[in-house]
Amino acid sequence: MNQSLLFSRLYYILFYISVLSIPFTSLILFFTTPLLLVLWVIEGRWKDKRNRLKEPRTLIITGTLILFWLTGVIGVLYSNDIVKGLMRTYDKLPFLVYPLVFFSIDKAYFTKEKLYRLFKGFIFATVLMLLICWGNSVRQYLISHNTYHFYYVYLSQYFGHPTYCSVKVCIAFIITFYFFNDSKRNHIWWIWLSFLLFFAASIYFLQSRGGILAFIIVLFFSLFYYFYTHQKTIWQVVRGILIILLGCVIFIEMFPGRVGAYIQTMNEGQLQSKNIWGARSEIWSLSYQLAMKHKVLGIGTGYHNNSYLTDSEFTVIDKNSSFINTHNQYLQTFLEHGIFGLSIFLFLLIYSFYLAIKTKNYLLFMLITVFNVNMFFESMLERSHGIFTFCLFFCLFILKEIIESATPAHLVGH
Repeated sequence: MNQSLLFSRLYYILFYISVLSIPFTSLILFFTTPLLLVLWVIEGRWKDKRNRLKEPRTLIITGTLILFWLTGVIGVLYSNDIVKGLMRTYDKLPFLVYPLVFFSIDKAYFTKEKLYRLFKGFIFATVLMLLICWGNSVRQYLISHNTYHFYYVYLSQYFGHPTYCSVKVCIAFIITFYFFNDSKRNHIWWIWLSFLLFFAASIYFLQSRGGILAFIIVLFFSLFYYFYTHQKTIWQVVRGILIILLGCVIFIEMFPGRVGAYIQTMNEGQLQSKNIWGARSEIWSLSYQLAMKHKVLGIGTGYHNNSYLTDSEFTVIDKNSSFINTHNQYLQTFLEHGIFGLSIFLFLLIYSFYLAIKTKNYLLFMLITVFNVNMFFESMLERSHGIFTFCLFFCLFILKEIIESATPAHLVGH
C-alpha cells in the first residue's frame, strides 16, 4: 500500500467515525480530533498543504476559524483560573484542527461519492438515534401511561439536551432534503421523503423553541430552493406553503406540549419578556451589564464565577456552571472576549453567509442559518455537542463544494 492510499484511508476512517458518533455522543470526537491533527502532522507535505490553504475559498475561512480559537488562547492569559481556561480552549480545538485538515489535505483523497457516503451515514445514524429515543419513550409510556415521556428532555434523555439534539436532527433534515431534491434520478424519493417527515415530527416533539424556530426557517428556505430548482409556478409555491402551514397548525393542536403553551400565552396577549423568554431575559440582562464593564477584552476564557457575580445574581445564573452561561452565543463571546472577539465571530458568520450565497452552497447556508437561530437562545459553541457539530459539518460542506467545483458537471451524482 503506497503512502497516499494509506493516509487517505486513515483520514476517511476518522471522518466516518466522527460523523457516525455525532448523533449519539461527543466523547468519541475528543479522541478523533487530536488523532486527525497527529495524522496531519505525520503526513508532512507542508508545501502542498500551504498552497492548498492559500486557495481564495478557504484562506479567509481558515484564518478566521483559527483566529477565533486564538482569542480563547489569549483569553487564558488574563483569566483568574488558568486551568479552566486551558480546558475550555482544548474543548474548542476543532476550530483549529478541522480547517487545517479539511482544507489542506489532498482533494484526490476524497471523491463526491465518499463525501455523500459520509452524509448518508450521518442520516442513518440520526434515524437510529431517534428510534432509540422513541422506543424509550414508548416503553416509559407503557409503564407510567404519562404522555410527557414523548416530549422535551424525556424524549432526548439518552443523548443530551433537546436543543442540541434538535440541531443535529435539523442538519440531518437539510442533508436529506439535499438528496430528496435530486432523488427522482434514482427513484428513491419516497425514502428521503419518509426521513424528512420523521425528522420534522421529531424536532417538534423535542420541543426546543429555538430548534423549532430554526427548523421553520430552514423549511421555508428549502421549499423555495426546491421550487426554484424544479421551476415551479407561483401558484404551486403558494399552494405548497399553505398546505404545510395548515399541517403545522393541525399538528400543534393535536400535540400542544411547550409550544402549544407558548402560543396560548401569545394569544392571551401576555407578551412581556418574562412570559416569552422566561429566566433567559434576566440572564441576558445581567450578562450584558457585566459584559459592558469589560467590553474591550472581556473577562477571559477561564474564571471563577463568584469573582464577577454576587450571591443575589446566582439566583438567576447557575453558580455551579464551569462558566457564566449567558444562553446566547453572541453575548457569551462579547462577555468573555470583548469587542475584539465578537468582531471576529460576527465576521465569521457574515462571511460564511456570503460564501454560501456566492457558491450556491445550500448545505452551508442552511447550517449557518440553523446555528445562527439557536445561538440566540444557547451558547452553542461553548458545549462539546455544539462545537464538534458546527466545526465538522461547516468544513465538510465547504469541502464538498470545493470537490464538486473541481469535477465535471456530468460526473456529479448521488
